[in-house]
Amino acid sequence: MTLAPDDRLDAREGITRGRIVWIDAARGICVLGVVLMHATLSLGFGVADGTAGVFWRWVIDVMGPFRMPGLAMLSGLLLARRIRHGWADRSVRVSIATSYWLYAVWLLLFVVFAVFVGSAIWTGPIGGGTDAQAWQALLNQLVLPRTLLWYVLALAVWTALLTTLRRVDPALVLVGLTILSIAAAYLPVVDNNDQYRNIARYALFFAIGVYGSAWIHGRVAQRPGVTAAQAAGVAAVCAAIMVLGDNPDVAAVLSAPRDAAAALLLLTAVAIACRVGPVGRALAWIGRRTLPVYVMHGLLLEALLLSPLRDQLLGLPLVGALSPLIVTLGVAAVAAGVHALVVLTPLRVVFALPAPWRRRLAGGAG
Repeated sequence: MTLAPDDRLDAREGITRGRIVWIDAARGICVLGVVLMHATLSLGFGVADGTAGVFWRWVIDVMGPFRMPGLAMLSGLLLARRIRHGWADRSVRVSIATSYWLYAVWLLLFVVFAVFVGSAIWTGPIGGGTDAQAWQALLNQLVLPRTLLWYVLALAVWTALLTTLRRVDPALVLVGLTILSIAAAYLPVVDNNDQYRNIARYALFFAIGVYGSAWIHGRVAQRPGVTAAQAAGVAAVCAAIMVLGDNPDVAAVLSAPRDAAAALLLLTAVAIACRVGPVGRALAWIGRRTLPVYVMHGLLLEALLLSPLRDQLLGLPLVGALSPLIVTLGVAAVAAGVHALVVLTPLRVVFALPAPWRRRLAGGAG
């Protein structure tokens, strides 16, 4: 979804006609953070020695509490009204069906890429064996995700769950999801690709966005500076205890409040930055294109890994050190460009639920 050319930004309130700019901007930062992490790992900086390797490893570690908790909280904010209305609101059915449709379509494209092009890291959970095993992986992962597409499936799962539980006391739901988030650290894992653990862990932050939507909007609008300072304090205290205590069980328990505070800090900081009109417009432009960037970046990084460009890029002195950032921005630009072209063709269904299905779910003529 894009804005018309004549839309105007209210720099003080951070609102563009039909959109809330700071939400778009924060979504963009979160998704770019995800791409940066995967780009860093793709280029080898996740395990590399040297100054550049240490720096980029530090960057992706620091962004950890902000990235996915912030993205999940923002998704909850955007879907809060539909979820509160329950299953009677047909738009919630459209949201769930769209998320699962996108997950299934892009999982299929991952399999096609792995079978016909090749497999390195990001299609590895699919293409690590024979072609037959890749197609079997497609069927299995329609239920249990093992690729970086897991978040798209998570949106369908979380939305359906909270819509079903909408009459349950939110406090009980949040307590239950907090326990689940902490327990996710102890769920069994085979080879670090069992992404169902992430669905369990980050459901809490989606729920905070849903149940706390009015409170978050109010704090961002009225007391962003105070809220940012308070959130920073909570996150810092939790992080200090986790580091100095050096106890994995304590870290698992404190990860929930730390990440919730970090996500709120991100939202308020972005909202403050968006009061500067050009900053808000630039960040929001990215945020309105988070869907194509998220679903496409794995395949674009995989293509880079399977080509000689990776080693050539790393071989350039200054460019090599900045390559994670360069690749991140390049991937985002390519994804946005491809999306802009594809939506003009019948292939637009890879980015949206087919129109007849959408109309039927929405209650219109199909």
